[in-house]
Amino acid sequence: MSSWAGRVLVVDDDPQLRDLCRQTLARAGFVVTTAPSAAVALEALDQVSFDLVLLDLAMPGTNGLQLLEQIRSRDISVPILIVSGMASVEQLAFAMRLGARGLLTKPFRAQELADTARELVAKRQAVRVSDRVAALRPVLQISQHLLSELDLSRLYALIIETARVEVRAERASLMLLEPDEQALRIVACTGLPEVASIGSLVPVAQSLSGWVIRHRQPLLIDAQTIELPEFAGLRRYLLAPELTTALSVPIMAGDRILGVLNAAKATPRAAFTVADQELLQLLAGQAAVALENARLYGEVSRSEARYRALLRHASDAVLLLDAHGATVLDANLALACLSGYSSEELLTLPPQQLLPALPQLVEIAVHGRGEQREIETVLCAASGHETAVAVSVSVVPDGEQQLFLVIARDISERQRMARELAQAEKLAAIGRLSASMAHEINNPLQALSNTVRLLRDHDLPPERRDLYLSKAAAELDGLIQRVQRILDLSRPNLDGRRPVDMNQIIMEIIAANHALMVSRGIQYVTELTATLPWVKAVSSHLRQVCQTMVQNAIEAMPRGGMLRMRTYLRPAEGEPDRALFWRVGGMARQSLIEPAVVFEISDTGVGISQEEIPKIFEPFYSSRFDGLGIGLSICYSIVDFHGGELLVRSLPDQGTTFRVVWPIAQ
Repeated sequence: MSSWAGRVLVVDDDPQLRDLCRQTLARAGFVVTTAPSAAVALEALDQVSFDLVLLDLAMPGTNGLQLLEQIRSRDISVPILIVSGMASVEQLAFAMRLGARGLLTKPFRAQELADTARELVAKRQAVRVSDRVAALRPVLQISQHLLSELDLSRLYALIIETARVEVRAERASLMLLEPDEQALRIVACTGLPEVASIGSLVPVAQSLSGWVIRHRQPLLIDAQTIELPEFAGLRRYLLAPELTTALSVPIMAGDRILGVLNAAKATPRAAFTVADQELLQLLAGQAAVALENARLYGEVSRSEARYRALLRHASDAVLLLDAHGATVLDANLALACLSGYSSEELLTLPPQQLLPALPQLVEIAVHGRGEQREIETVLCAASGHETAVAVSVSVVPDGEQQLFLVIARDISERQRMARELAQAEKLAAIGRLSASMAHEINNPLQALSNTVRLLRDHDLPPERRDLYLSKAAAELDGLIQRVQRILDLSRPNLDGRRPVDMNQIIMEIIAANHALMVSRGIQYVTELTATLPWVKAVSSHLRQVCQTMVQNAIEAMPRGGMLRMRTYLRPAEGEPDRALFWRVGGMARQSLIEPAVVFEISDTGVGISQEEIPKIFEPFYSSRFDGLGIGLSICYSIVDFHGGELLVRSLPDQGTTFRVVWPIAQ
């Protein structure tokens, strides 16, 4: 099937020939309509525009020549191909004078018909394109001329001068509608009397231009228009005595009317025509686009100046760099004050001399997966002093290239306050830790003290002495274990790290706790990614973390529930619900950037309140009577030492979700 070639009308009283033409032209890609008579053909021509008409001269009733005359009276451009087997020379000559473009003599070959049709349609399309280009060229030139002018006062003058020249008028004026829409202001004019100068106001309710505004349609004024009844109230405004004809068209920007473009002639026998009206309407349309373009350009220029002022006077130090991050394009006053360099010196200063960490920040901005990260670093002042700053770099599109916007905040005071707060929190934590350790160690020491007192009794029976010694040994073992767990909490041993299959460890822990979960009525679901990369860890440490998570989830569901465990490779853009989780260690800690494996465990247990979540990772904090309270502290210490992250989300009576993020083995 050929591609679409055009639309053809075949007019012939012979049904076999019509069918042959239809099939042949359809295979050549044409959409074919057939007509057995002149009446049917004229009806089809009234409904559809055709690219070619095939016409038989010898038809009953209205013959082909008569039909050809009627077609030409309707459309002088459509090509007509005569199909005849017995036409005379006179008939053919008459047909050619009426604009017939070719002749096919019956009988003809199908290929000959298809080739001739393609040739005629192609010629017509070429002529139409040429005519269209010729008609559009002056319009495009005028449009380009108007759109290139962005200064409003010069644009006003250019619009009326273009209108005056194009419609050959002696007078022209441009009026724009005031914001209250009650009057029009003359913003440009030529040839008007002195009483109508630039800046004059013309009421919308009582003026020719006001009529155009209210009716949103052009008005061609001549001697006949003045006498029309609908213009009786405006007759004294319509045409000055020295003028012979006038023309007013509205300037529309979409559905919004901007003003009126007027032109007038004083030369006798030189009245405006309908073509002049259409041309002035076209100019008004181009003027509307140019006016809106200039207005928007002015708004953008003012907005740019406003934002530049905001940037220059912002309290944070701002630096704009080129596409390579090597040249300073702009710097604001805050940076000059913070650095001690003048604005002129900053423009010639290598940016890395000012911010040594800048290459790293630029690299993060380019390859940081879209997030804008802030890094605490130092700014080197002109005096040699280093000031602590928090710096972020953003990529700013600028045409086909990209610039870098650097924002630096002085955080020296914030760091001082943070150090004081951290010191206070450290002292408070030491106090809580000391109290907890004293409690945990005092109990076994008290038991040991009592046992020693009892053992000093010389009359103590041997079996009682052995019992007391056994209890003392048990208390000493428990004390040693407590001290060892405290040491593990403070300095986990990272020796022996190697690639470990996290899925395998989780399956082993599930098997070890299966009986306990069944006895407590806990159902569990696992969603372990089969192609999960191995992680780099000390196997016993990773097992301890996973075991603690599973054990805590089981203990959080004393009446049974659902335990869900899954592993997956963290997406490159991060988890979409990350903001819902509380990150152990604080969100200010640097996040893991490299690819990582996630172990997520969720239970439907009692949950944890938002106030308690930060406390559960403190040493010796436990909500259970028999708990030592260092399991989660050790988990966090292990995860942190391995370079991972630990996150938690929980609500009372709605369950808890822990998320362990672990670096993969490279």
